[in-house]
Amino acid sequence: MKKFLLLAVVILITSCCHDDSNASPDRKAQVQQKLDKALSYFPGLSLSVKTASGNYTLVAGDAVIKEKPMAASALHYMQSISKTFTAVAVLKLKEEGKINIDAKVNTYLPAICNHLPNGNIITVRQLLTMTSGLPDYLDSDQFLNDVVAGPLPMTSEQVLSYVYNQPAKFEPGTSFGYCNINYHLLALIIDHVTPNGHRQYITDRIINAIGLSNTYYIAGSAITTAPEGTTASYVQIDGTFNDVSELQLGTVRTFIGDDGIVASVQDIAGFYYKLLHDKTVLSPALLEEMKVTVSDQGTPIYGLGLYFYKTNGGLQAIGHQGSGIGAGASAFYFPSKNTSVVLCTNAGTLFDALKEEQLRALYEEIVGILLE
Repeated sequence: MKKFLLLAVVILITSCCHDDSNASPDRKAQVQQKLDKALSYFPGLSLSVKTASGNYTLVAGDAVIKEKPMAASALHYMQSISKTFTAVAVLKLKEEGKINIDAKVNTYLPAICNHLPNGNIITVRQLLTMTSGLPDYLDSDQFLNDVVAGPLPMTSEQVLSYVYNQPAKFEPGTSFGYCNINYHLLALIIDHVTPNGHRQYITDRIINAIGLSNTYYIAGSAITTAPEGTTASYVQIDGTFNDVSELQLGTVRTFIGDDGIVASVQDIAGFYYKLLHDKTVLSPALLEEMKVTVSDQGTPIYGLGLYFYKTNGGLQAIGHQGSGIGAGASAFYFPSKNTSVVLCTNAGTLFDALKEEQLRALYEEIVGILLE
């Protein structure tokens, strides 16, 4: 199915006392060399590192192949990193008394829940922690066919139709299962309890409120072109990068709540730094609640819109990854080093397991050079 989609696309188109804030010139040079060498796998790459004493950005390759070199100011599709923004919005609305995260989802979306497996027993918290047991739209072959055939963006009703009346993966709260539809539903809940909807709420109460001047929430918007400065998007097939920018934009406009943000790497590094280090995005109590994890096979893995893992060198990382048809991203804060590290590419990782692994390995190598 993955190969079919890719071919069809072508046809259609830091510790509290230790601060590594100022990496030595030698380390930066090593990282730049890694980025340059990785251009055998990626058309373009952007890296941003944020610490207490400042931040720096390194780039390699092209934003538009053979036309526009990657710039430090380039905007990237952040994909599922958007889930952290959605979770923050839900927690802010909890603080405002508008969402009870331990209430059943049918409190807010009764008509929709009648068509969902587990629909009338799952809670908002289980959506946030990926423990609802819901199936995902990515599980549907018909969804993948329709993405290719278009038109895009899809309506919310169409996206939901791919999971309606499908079997549940497990009983709510009994397991962990990463599922994008959870965050689509959270966006709809925010729509239900706010006067201007989730996109405006995320823009006003998070993006603008904390000064992310190069961050744009475009899911569900009426735009027809990507924000100025956004990289082109590519998928690699048989060694050739094919431009899928139109398809990339259409899918990101479709995936409300679980996707939708275009931003500079500096803004995203700053977002996680402000959230997890400065602790100025949420109240201390809400932040602690956000960081309470559920486990997968005994390993703590996911909080409320936050992914937890340990690097090959044993560093705890908190943040999120993102995979798209024409983009990939990793954005994590490292508490023991007081540092955020964000790496983005304009090559698709969602349906290319090798490309996803190459990006993950590159991120690990960079973190190893800079922080370990």
